[in-house]
Amino acid sequence: MMRSMYAGVSGLKAHQTKMDVIGNNISNVNTTGYKGSRVTFQEMLSQTIEGASSPQDGRGGTNPQQIGLGVQVGSVDNNMGSGNPQSTGKMTDLAIDGEGFFIANDGNQNLYTRAGNLTFDKEGYLVNSSTGYRMQGWKANESGEINKMGGANLEDISLDKTMEASASKNANFKGNLDGSVENLLEFTPNKIQVDDGTNVGDMSVDLSKTPNYNEWDFTLTGENSSDDFIAGGSSLGNTLTGTINVDEEGNVTNLVADDGGSTIDLLAGSNDLELDVTGDGNTQTLASFGGSFDINSTPLFDGGAGETVDGDYTLNAQRDLTANVYDSQGTEHTISFTTKKTADNEWTIAPSDVSVSDATLDTTTGLGSAAHQITFDGDGDITGGDEVDITFTPDKGAGTQTVSLDFSQFTQSGGDMDAKFDIADGYSQGSLKSFTIDGSGTITGSFDNGYNKTLAKIGVASFKNPAGLSREGSTMFNISNNSGEAQIGQAGTSGRGMLTPGSLEMSNVDLSRQFTEMITAQRGFQANSKAITTSDQMLQTLVNLKR
Repeated sequence: MMRSMYAGVSGLKAHQTKMDVIGNNISNVNTTGYKGSRVTFQEMLSQTIEGASSPQDGRGGTNPQQIGLGVQVGSVDNNMGSGNPQSTGKMTDLAIDGEGFFIANDGNQNLYTRAGNLTFDKEGYLVNSSTGYRMQGWKANESGEINKMGGANLEDISLDKTMEASASKNANFKGNLDGSVENLLEFTPNKIQVDDGTNVGDMSVDLSKTPNYNEWDFTLTGENSSDDFIAGGSSLGNTLTGTINVDEEGNVTNLVADDGGSTIDLLAGSNDLELDVTGDGNTQTLASFGGSFDINSTPLFDGGAGETVDGDYTLNAQRDLTANVYDSQGTEHTISFTTKKTADNEWTIAPSDVSVSDATLDTTTGLGSAAHQITFDGDGDITGGDEVDITFTPDKGAGTQTVSLDFSQFTQSGGDMDAKFDIADGYSQGSLKSFTIDGSGTITGSFDNGYNKTLAKIGVASFKNPAGLSREGSTMFNISNNSGEAQIGQAGTSGRGMLTPGSLEMSNVDLSRQFTEMITAQRGFQANSKAITTSDQMLQTLVNLKR
């Protein structure tokens, strides 16, 4: 009877422990990231009254006779299952969708938690708002790169409030240079009077574009059938045909008259163009050149009667381009240049068409020193000149810098002339305006200079046996001998769950199960107390035998 009484006592103690665990679970039903516990029982000891015997001499064996001596708590297990996420809308609230733990440092050691209620303290460190422990991860360098992620590289997470200026090194362009665009040349007027000193007559002028780049055919016609054009000493009759070529700037590079299959170079000083009105031997010099000339400023043909034929050249096959870049002090400079079509499938940037705002262009190297050609094949794909350097020295004290201009994304086809600046690296100094956290734990800052930069990454730890972790408070855990070492890395890798910004993980306590367990604990306690009172009554009866 004494055994039954003490067995009942052990049952009372065990069920009291179970009720303690249930009560703690229920009290933490709304604790962020809380993991519930459960109690399991096991038999304490057994007293052997008679051991087992084996069969012998035709008799069967007997089983051992043992009496249990009560119950004890076998284990208090952690339920590490995920709780449901609860949306909060606060960017620094994080939940882990899957396995893993946040890493927090209490100043001496790393602890692990599923509670992602985070905030920044006055020193700028990311901390757990309940404990003040600093969250662990990896900070990015000035370039926004995180080179090593592992347990050995963990550090307190804080955000850089400023972005240092960075000098531009590359500027990229994209778009189309319209290969079908034509420059415009007009002769005005199309008829003038020619006075050869004896006779006066009219000469008409016609101009037509050839298929070749910047080339036109022209025809001069005298009104009298007896008029005679003379070029280079050759009589050509009252109609003269020829060809004129100009470069992209409007300079005449070729001016020839057709002499029945051969050509006469009218730019040569000895090959004047004359007209004998009515063919009486008196002539007026229409053109006399000693080389190339600007067609927009020099009359083409002079009739000698106060009337001239002038050229009016318009450059349409060009594209003005600019690129905004930064020097080492963060000052913005605008690189401006014009690319002009100089031949079929060829566009040229001349040094005279290049400038840099608030800086001195280096004219000894790169784009400032020599013309740069960009060439295309028959399909409009770039074949040469897809990259060129430009060097300049800023006016305000920043060092000389070189920027590589990349034209590799240019095309040449008949269509819109939409070639333009795309993007350049480098930036001015900026101050942090806001930040975001993505599913991998990457914290990206948005700065008032218009740039975004990776600032840090939140670390996540996983364990081979997370249920083996030792509690350090309701939501903090520490490594134990049976949990395994922390496997630290980026969220979403090696079995670690992704992060859910703007959410918190709720407690995983199931109230319905806890209430059911509470009922069984209560009934178990009652039953064990009944065993004690019954044993007491039996002892009382035994004592009363003497009466």
